[in-house]
Amino acid sequence: MNFSRHVRQALVALAAGFLLLAAGCSSDEQISVLTCPQVYLVQDATHYVEYAPGPGTDLIDVRYDAQIVSIEWLCNFLTDQNRVEMEVRFGMRAMMGPSATESQTRFPYFVVVADPEGNIIAKQVFGIDIGFPGNAIEIGHVESVFQKLTYSSIAWAAEYTVYIGFQLTPEQLALARSGRGQ
Repeated sequence: MNFSRHVRQALVALAAGFLLLAAGCSSDEQISVLTCPQVYLVQDATHYVEYAPGPGTDLIDVRYDAQIVSIEWLCNFLTDQNRVEMEVRFGMRAMMGPSATESQTRFPYFVVVADPEGNIIAKQVFGIDIGFPGNAIEIGHVESVFQKLTYSSIAWAAEYTVYIGFQLTPEQLALARSGRGQ
């Protein structure tokens, strides 16, 4: 049997079913396509470097280093409640530097929700507890965060934006922006 021929036949039957369904709808009915809010990484906040106390910012002064390397999200629309339940997952890699004194640390990150005009309507800071087992100095981690967003109309969900990044101190942000905290 040819598997691709059967798949093609199933797709044709499915498309025909959609055409029949669309033909059965009256012209007064409106079909809404619900779209997830967009999720973006804040570029200045995708890299977190923690240095040992003191003025040094050389490689030898690094205690911990983490970087967000991937992001994905999915939505569940609760139309009767005008609510969207989002799960955002991001992958990161974390390293323990030469000045680390413990094999466990916490990386703070934020999730911000902005309205269509770009105004921040919600911000929450979370922490990722990372342990470096045995002699490991680098590990990967996938973090999941769940958001429940309620709208006056669920059709507005696509107009909102979610931003994610590491919660940096003013010093860490200045170093990241200068390119030295990379």
